[in-house]
Amino acid sequence: MKNKEKYKKFGLALISFVLMISIAGYINYRYDPEREKNLGQTVYVSTNNDEVNIYEEENQPIKDIEQEEETVISKYREDRDNMYMELANSYSSVINNNNTSQETLTEYQQKLSGLVQEKNKILISENIIRMKGAKDVAIVITDSTRANVIVESDNLDDSFIAQIVDVIVENFAISPENITVESVNV
Repeated sequence: MKNKEKYKKFGLALISFVLMISIAGYINYRYDPEREKNLGQTVYVSTNNDEVNIYEEENQPIKDIEQEEETVISKYREDRDNMYMELANSYSSVINNNNTSQETLTEYQQKLSGLVQEKNKILISENIIRMKGAKDVAIVITDSTRANVIVESDNLDDSFIAQIVDVIVENFAISPENITVESVNV
């Protein structure tokens, strides 16, 4: 009985970790340093009801995050993240079920741990690809043998595609012929 409580705590810790990683990924995705560059500046506010926006530069308002158009890549990423969240919830419900056998409990804890590791690899890989020059990227791993990569880039030539494939091969051990790289224009 004591081991079961340890496994439940471990499962809850894993779920918490998955949520923290998801939130960090979301914040990283939504953070726009251009929007934040004027934060903290002194702004003159008049007594009439004129709206003041410290984020405007010469009548060019910045993107409103809440009203930002959903791009193909952000939709792809959102669908992928929802899929991982559903899997994590499913695994957690089995882990937290009092009637779950020890063998099943161990199996689902390993599945949940593998899910967290895969999600971390995806986030790291996306960041590496962005660092190499992509404006945005979303990676979806299917059945551990195939990868679909959607990239927004001004320079998606054969050399850059090869770099993207190398990142996926290195992080996921997927064979290059099972990696699809697609470009989107936003």
